[in-house]
Amino acid sequence: MMKMRWMLGMLMVFFLFLSACGVSETEEVDQNEVEADSTNPDISGFVMDQDEDRILVVTPMDDDSGDEGRAMWVSEAPEGLWIGKQVEVWVDGDIAESYPEQATADKVQELEMSEVQGADLKASEALSTALSETEPEQTDVLIVSLLSFDEESDQWTVKLDQRGTDQGEWKTTVKDEK
Repeated sequence: MMKMRWMLGMLMVFFLFLSACGVSETEEVDQNEVEADSTNPDISGFVMDQDEDRILVVTPMDDDSGDEGRAMWVSEAPEGLWIGKQVEVWVDGDIAESYPEQATADKVQELEMSEVQGADLKASEALSTALSETEPEQTDVLIVSLLSFDEESDQWTVKLDQRGTDQGEWKTTVKDEK
């Protein structure tokens, strides 16, 4: 009887060992695909708000498709004043799919906006000035729907829409002076 238990125990250990030595499938990864994914930013848009090292990046509206855009709070942004600037953001890790989305920055790069002929302010400075004049609710996410310069009147027109509503439109003019 003792010998039978010992044989049964050895047989169980053998099958346990055998099952642990299974074959696993591997997936081949195309290195070009990995590099392409890492070169494209996770989000590109305007910085509409800043809270210490967090920036709120909002993609512009697309009137043609009706797409209201994305919004993402990005933490661990480099030091500096970011409001009004157009940026590209690469994320480190996962993106929390709340609204606005939330993520940690791997890299934040300011996009150089071309200078507007006849304007003293950059477009980012005009947007920053307009945003400083708004008083949105804490939960509002504003989207840039128009940012233009009129050389004749020497002023910028900034139109912002509140995401998700038709009533949440806000339009202002900013004098073109530093």
